[in-house]
Amino acid sequence: MLTTKLTKSMLRTTDNYIKALEKGGISTVWDMLAFYPREYEDRTQVLDTFSMINLKEKNTILVTLLSLETSRTGGNKLLTKAIIEDKNGFLAEAVWFNRKYLASQLKVYTGKKILLSGKVKYNYGKVSFNSPEPETDLTKISGWIVPIYSDAQYIPGRWIESKMWNLQNYISDIPDTLPADIIKKYKFIERKHAIYKIHFPKNSHDIEVAKARLAYEELYRINYKAISQKYKRFDESEGRSPAIPLDAEYVKEIFTHIPFQLTWGQKVALFQILKDMEKNHSMQRLLEWDVGTWKTIVSLIATIHAIKMSEKSGDKLQVAIMAPTEILARQHFSSTQNMLIEFGLTSHLLVWSTTTSAKKSIKTDLKAWNIDVIIGTHALVQEDVFFSNLWFVIIDEQHKFGVHQRWVLESGLGNLSGLVPHNLNMTATPIPRTLALTLYGDQDLSIIREYPKWRKQIHTKVAKNDSQRQEIELFVRNQIEQGRQVFWVSPLVEESEKIDLANAVNTYESLTDIFSPFKVWLVHGKMKAKEKEAIMKEFVENKIQILSSTTVIEVWVDVPNATIMCIEGAERFWLSSLHQIRGRVGRWAHQSYCYLFPSSGQPTDRLRAMERTNDGFELSEIDLEIRGPGEVYWVRQSGLPDLKIADITDLWLVSQIREDIEEMFEDKKEA
Repeated sequence: MLTTKLTKSMLRTTDNYIKALEKGGISTVWDMLAFYPREYEDRTQVLDTFSMINLKEKNTILVTLLSLETSRTGGNKLLTKAIIEDKNGFLAEAVWFNRKYLASQLKVYTGKKILLSGKVKYNYGKVSFNSPEPETDLTKISGWIVPIYSDAQYIPGRWIESKMWNLQNYISDIPDTLPADIIKKYKFIERKHAIYKIHFPKNSHDIEVAKARLAYEELYRINYKAISQKYKRFDESEGRSPAIPLDAEYVKEIFTHIPFQLTWGQKVALFQILKDMEKNHSMQRLLEWDVGTWKTIVSLIATIHAIKMSEKSGDKLQVAIMAPTEILARQHFSSTQNMLIEFGLTSHLLVWSTTTSAKKSIKTDLKAWNIDVIIGTHALVQEDVFFSNLWFVIIDEQHKFGVHQRWVLESGLGNLSGLVPHNLNMTATPIPRTLALTLYGDQDLSIIREYPKWRKQIHTKVAKNDSQRQEIELFVRNQIEQGRQVFWVSPLVEESEKIDLANAVNTYESLTDIFSPFKVWLVHGKMKAKEKEAIMKEFVENKIQILSSTTVIEVWVDVPNATIMCIEGAERFWLSSLHQIRGRVGRWAHQSYCYLFPSSGQPTDRLRAMERTNDGFELSEIDLEIRGPGEVYWVRQSGLPDLKIADITDLWLVSQIREDIEEMFEDKKEA
């Protein structure tokens, strides 16, 4: 049985090892079998002379162990050093750090032959192995591929490899979990055979077919859960959501009220949204866009179209737009007012700072059907907020809301009409397509990454030294003298708000001195909302020329006259965050600039990507490659488990799996 608890007799080990495995999350037979190798070493080709070594690849070589010594380094690391000899009598060394058990295991093989596998360095005429894997069983010299396991709770991976053999008989109990049609379509081997081959491969083909089956299965399981949730919402809302017919001519009429031409990406995203709203089940769509690609206009056109089409049926709908911060909600409110008024639509803003009397009046009007569009924050999901006929919900920066907060609006709770509204979630964080498809698999995806033609690229430069910094400061002064304004951001130090604040304060004091007599001011997250609003108002009015800030400005209002972004300690940010901050400038007609100031002595290679491109999706791909999904994109909060075999960046595989699952659900609907 796969659920059988691991015991010392089963693994032929001690209670201490069993307890250590349990601490590492390995307590049953299946836990152990699901602990896959991280890599493999092909020891089918064993060398016997150092002259045959390939410095670019791992090598397996038969040597004689001449001596073995252990000592402590200056940093108190345990150093184990071996002198080894090849067939021709040439010498080399092998070095290990903090491998205490190695010294005792290998000591008895002094003067005997052993196998060493690993990468080799050649410096100053000397061959050196750094932490190679030793093997003393010389019967495994030919026809042998070795699985390499990660350490688990300080248990060496080598120990896990040796004990995996004791569980071979349990593998036959492993059932298949993929649908038979999928297995047949891709000619997958059975799951139990894949598990066997992943642990005990005879050749590289075994590894290849096992990984193909297990990688598909990993991503299938994750995506199936998400997609089934989407179809569940479709089923639950079937006949309870308003079908809003697409009127192409009226959409063209709305276009005439826009003072610029929409990009192709905006038009495609808009079409996808409006086609979804024609269906009589609730739309579940995520609109993802790059900073500055003007997604707001897409949601605004969809809003106007939906309300006007509902008027024709005599059942005028309401729209709710929820943003995570009051600042962002106010920005949405101010940027949409002119067009809403042009089409005769009423709107209100409901945020925490709205006065008590105004809140009461707005809630009464919502309930009485006197408001077409309501824009707000979490204040929209309070128990005393009721809608008379809510048909369309737009949630900006959806990942910044709790699941329950979104559900209150998305499910139609508080909607007196009893309808389930269409749901459009939005995010301005460029996420790699593969990760977005997986993270937000319960929604259909629209992506806008094309900038408006009139928008200029933001000129970005990394300051390599003090001389370049001084040149930039002179340029900034020149721009201020011409009437432009500057954001100057200090790094966020998550471990200490005090340090974070001190950085901004120190920067503020330094800038005040450098750019006198121009006005410099400070804003940070610990300030009260009204205080921040007052400072921002003065900045918008150009009464403040330089705003020294923490990353609180990342989701602040647009300031068309602010054309320069300077970021201190830039190496502390990931590229996606730098891109988000950079996006506070360059939104209007003026040429804009972004200057990155790394801390003294810090490397700048990674930051060069900011100079090369303004494409947030390209930068997010670099972040994903360097950092991994769990560190960057709220993966842990989203419940996406660590992948053992699959690669989340494999767009073809993710897309194909989603297509397979979607086809299954569509077939069920038609049956």
